Amino acid sequence: MIAEFVTLDEAVRSSFPMEFTHVVAVREHGDFAVALFDTRPSAADPYLYEVHYQRDNGRWSEGSSSNGCGWHRYTYESDLGVGTTWGYAAPDADRARGEIDGASIEDGVVNGMYFLVCWDVPEADYPVVTAFRVRGEWVRA
Repeated sequence: MIAEFVTLDEAVRSSFPMEFTHVVAVREHGDFAVALFDTRPSAADPYLYEVHYQRDNGRWSEGSSSNGCGWHRYTYESDLGVGTTWGYAAPDADRARGEIDGASIEDGVVNGMYFLVCWDVPEADYPVVTAFRVRGEWVRA
């Protein structure tokens, strides 16, 4: 049986023991969400891991997960999903920019890591990081 939770926060916090894990970022889109975890926060070299969540009948549950970014289908019946890319940003970067199908997306850098998420994209489509903003100037990735 898959555990269900009233809030997304409860579902995210149930994925890993919080005393051994750091939540880098959570992105929500309607009844779907994705979280990026650092599962080795005390180490010099973080180990990033993404987990997908879905809300059904008002309750959140954990779906698939991966130690790599990419594309995740919303449901078996859907041809759309969410594309993610994440990793280590350039030193001193505060924002990351990516591109998907000619469209540009941006998001903040947290603790030296970026997490770019694109919703409602066709199969196998996910963003590619193109630049980082370092001290107010955009530099190519």
